[in-house]
Formats: sequence, C-alpha cells, structure tokens
Amino acid sequence: MEIKEIIENKGKYSVLQVGTGDSLLTVPFYEKCGFIRSHVVKNFFKDNYDHPIYECGHQLLDMIYLRRKL
Repeated sequence: MEIKEIIENKGKYSVLQVGTGDSLLTVPFYEKCGFIRSHVVKNFFKDNYDHPIYECGHQLLDMIYLRRKL
C-alpha cells in the first residue's frame, strides 16, 4: 500500500509507523515530517544481515521506529 493511499484513507488508519537504520540522514528527515521516535531494536542490522551496512561512513546497527498520527 502506498503512503498516499494511507493518508487519503486516514479514517481507516490512525498511525503511520516506519522503521529505519540509526542514520544521521533518515531519522532527522522523518522527524521533520512529523514522526516521533517510538522504540529501538538494538543491533537489528548486526543480528539480521550477514554483512555490515553503512550510510555516509556510519555503520547502521539499531533499527529506529518512528510513528506519526494521521
């Protein structure tokens, strides 16, 4: 389902949740879009991928979940 469809049908949904790496780029982007931090899954990328994942020279370790009320 596309985000546009969710927002257009917001009567069916009350919260939009996203998960992203502990990135210095994506977390602030979502926060600027009105999302607030919900919870963290420690070592998600380390435990679930067979290779390190980097963004802008920073190794992603934790999954950050953010929520936004619709």
